[in-house]
Amino acid sequence: MGFFNRLFRKIEDVNKGETAVSELESELYIESPVEDAMDYWVEMAQNIIVNTVKATNNTVQRAFVLVDLGEQPSFDIFYQIDGGLVMWDQLDSQSIKEKIENELLPQASNVATAVNDNFTQAEHPNIAYAELQFEWLTSAWFSHIIWEDDKDSKLPKEEILNKWFDTLSKEIQTKPLDSDSKLAWYP
Repeated sequence: MGFFNRLFRKIEDVNKGETAVSELESELYIESPVEDAMDYWVEMAQNIIVNTVKATNNTVQRAFVLVDLGEQPSFDIFYQIDGGLVMWDQLDSQSIKEKIENELLPQASNVATAVNDNFTQAEHPNIAYAELQFEWLTSAWFSHIIWEDDKDSKLPKEEILNKWFDTLSKEIQTKPLDSDSKLAWYP
């Protein structure tokens, strides 16, 4: 969260009487370049997940995105609908599939460049992969990052996607739709 966002949020808390005025001082610091890069990633991840759900006209129970920010950036999207998982290209609605294919998927390259340029400038390892989850009933979303210096970043994207999909296919059978908690990641 940026300096001004933190400060204004703390001022709101003071105005509501939830925080003492003396605590304003605790927000008077500038974040590091790595924190700025991470804030930018969080904002971008939220946009990805929101657009992934909006593309379906908010008709899904959960949404999942494997974001590949490597040499060939891509979004691999799948959804929980009626208790089962389906890849985006298996959806019934042709207009939704076209929206995802023509509007959402082409953004992957720009996202990868924008996000990882910030980490490069901060002299921090780039993101190789990120896994995003969204639960419609609670509006909870979660992110799991695999950094390029992590041994798991060398795994083939297809392995990560297929094993994550298989793991989630089993887990959603026992996890209520209003659980407000993250599901499993792979790896």
